[in-house]
Parts: sequence; structure tokens; C-alpha cells
Amino acid sequence: MNQLHITLEENSPAIKWANTQADRIGARGHVGTHLDCYTTVPEKPEYNITAMVLDCQNEMPKEEDIKSLTTLENMALLLHTANLERNEYGTDMYFSTETFLSEEVLHTILEKKPLFIIIDSHGIAEKGKRHIEFDKICEANGCHVIENVDLSCIGNQKEVQLKILININQYQSPINGQTL
Repeated sequence: MNQLHITLEENSPAIKWANTQADRIGARGHVGTHLDCYTTVPEKPEYNITAMVLDCQNEMPKEEDIKSLTTLENMALLLHTANLERNEYGTDMYFSTETFLSEEVLHTILEKKPLFIIIDSHGIAEKGKRHIEFDKICEANGCHVIENVDLSCIGNQKEVQLKILININQYQSPINGQTL
């Protein structure tokens, strides 16, 4: 099984950025492969699931792309944008590449009941309030977004088996610092 997470060196652009932030600890929690938990954490520390792969290298999916999928229930949806493959993680180019879903597409995805949306980029919505809003919408629908995932090994596969390991005890609320 291939490792899909990013391993960061201390001199990587992302770690250098995090170390310049006022909240260095919080910023370091948002670099590399991670999922944000605002209202809930995943139910289990380990998932062995099937993931449907959508090729988003030329454009992000439209509603009809999602509607054409048979089901995502208890599965993951991998959005392969190739942002990580084309642009070094943590660079300005990486973070300026738009890999965002429309609200309509997000709701169409969530109607299919995936457990995870996985993306090889910095998120499914613009940084800031909208990013948090989309993550919370996912959580309210039993789904979590996993960001900054190395999908370079995916190739042309349309479906892959994943083992997702989550350290649930590590999650703290970004709002009040309380462990969820």
C-alpha cells in the first residue's frame, strides 16, 4: 500500500511559513497532510475504505460529474488536482492555485454520503471563513476533508483502497483550544 501523506523537513517552505506565524503551534497543525475538525472528529481511528478518484487536473468537478458517480456512501472521494505534483508544497504557487468546489458541487457530493473528501491541495474552498464554512458543512454531513495529500502514485486509477489512520486524541478545537 502506498503512503499518501506528505513528510515535511524542517527547512520546507511550509514549515518556514508556520514558524513565522503568531500562533506557530496552531500554524504547524495546518501544514502537511491533515484534516481540520471544527465541530466533530471522525468516529474511528482507522478506516479501510474504497475511494473513487476524480481527475481534476484540468478543472474542478461540476455537478454533472458528481451526479454521474453511482455512490460514495461509506467511501472517500479523491480529488486529484495534481497541484502537489506540479507545485512544491508550501510555495506561493501551491497556495495560489485554485482547487475550490462550488457550494452546489459540495452539496451534491455530500448527498452521496462520503466519509471523506481527500484532495492533493490546500483545501476545497478559499482560505479563511469559506474554508472553515465548507469544512463545517462536511462535518455536519458526516464527512471530513483531508488536505495536502500526495496523490502522485494514483496514476489513472479510478478506484483505490485506502487505509486512513487518524490520531483522534490529538485534535483540539481551533476555536477554543479544547480537545474535541
